[in-house]
Amino acid sequence: MRLRRYLLRYRLIIHRRPKLQKLFRIFLILIVGFLIINIVNGVLFSTILFFQEDIHEPDYDLDTRPYYRTIEMTKRFDSSGNYLLVQNFVQYQSNLTKNADLLALNLHTNIENLHLLLNHTKVWDGPISLSLYVKGTRASDDIDYASIWLRCNRRLFKVLNVHLVMSAKAYEHSISNQRNSHSVKYAVSCHYVTYINHTDETDSTPYPSNLLRNIARLGTTPSTVQYILALDIDIFSAPDLFHHLVSFYTQSKSSEEFNRTLYVIPSFEIHTDTVKRSAPLPQNKRELTLLWNDNQLQPFQADVCPTCQFLTNYQAWKQETSNDKIVPLFRPHYSQPWQPYYIGPKDAPIYDPRFKAHAHARISQCCESYVAGYDYSVLNNIYLYRLGFLDKSQLPNTELIDDDTSVLLFDQFREDLSKRYLNSTRKC
Repeated sequence: MRLRRYLLRYRLIIHRRPKLQKLFRIFLILIVGFLIINIVNGVLFSTILFFQEDIHEPDYDLDTRPYYRTIEMTKRFDSSGNYLLVQNFVQYQSNLTKNADLLALNLHTNIENLHLLLNHTKVWDGPISLSLYVKGTRASDDIDYASIWLRCNRRLFKVLNVHLVMSAKAYEHSISNQRNSHSVKYAVSCHYVTYINHTDETDSTPYPSNLLRNIARLGTTPSTVQYILALDIDIFSAPDLFHHLVSFYTQSKSSEEFNRTLYVIPSFEIHTDTVKRSAPLPQNKRELTLLWNDNQLQPFQADVCPTCQFLTNYQAWKQETSNDKIVPLFRPHYSQPWQPYYIGPKDAPIYDPRFKAHAHARISQCCESYVAGYDYSVLNNIYLYRLGFLDKSQLPNTELIDDDTSVLLFDQFREDLSKRYLNSTRKC
């Protein structure tokens, strides 16, 4: 009753005072507007949180025991006995768009550079097969880090197969007893996952670059993949490279030509100053040429080994602007030490695992492919790049072109080729 009395008195006052009535309506409008704004903000905030969860994994507890069981169940040693191999150590699968499973990217890396994988997943919309190398007495810590990092970034992967390669010393001193360990669970916060460098001078097992390349190719899925681009982890694709290659391979052309041709993709180095200034990276050939003219970019290995890329004929590639499509420009006659990056059929010759961190590691495979009857063709309008100019002072001795051990091994390799391809008239 008292409430009704107050309401009647309120209506009477409002009715007698029009100005007060007008103010009251304005007040109601403000309150309603305030409520609507809060509702909209709440919806937007929830949406932002939803999309953040699509990118960043929530905190979780990681049990590493399944990873070490995988190692024990699937491990095998290479022919030298110096490296332990675990094929398909970690796998991530999702649906691909039409024809995206035609091409695959093969990568290899050590644990320090694993984070560079994200540069590739941003632009490569097809399958990726990655060989990861670990060594040292703290190899189990590196494997734990890799497992955590991959789990935290899994929503950025489409089809990714990760293969583990470790030195036999690392397995003996750090892994073989891990399955009996009780310290195998981590409370993981993906926002704070960082790599800690466990430098170990006692394990001098060299980086097996060619073995890693072979393991990545062997572990490439799905079976529909016909062509493979094999890169080092610090060599990145142009933003539109993948889709240009899909268009190139699905156009009406002889499959026989595709199956016997290795299509060279010119590679470049972008100056460190450009990277430090956070200047936009080139999105196409035109923008790349502008950086080139401004000396902010140069052909790959220009300061380290100019002859290693000379047959790519960068100047001819630069001047060709008449065609917007991806087409072959010219077909160089192979001679070593040319070592281009190329995309080619998955049944091209594998890499000789005797070459590890040697200067001739990729040269040997390019040479054998030529002797085996494959031709090279340089493509226009697409490119690869590396951040920073390579300098000889940055490289260990085993990666220099004049390394004596590499030269001797390459001489032996060429003798083996002459016996393997008795009917071939090609030499390199």
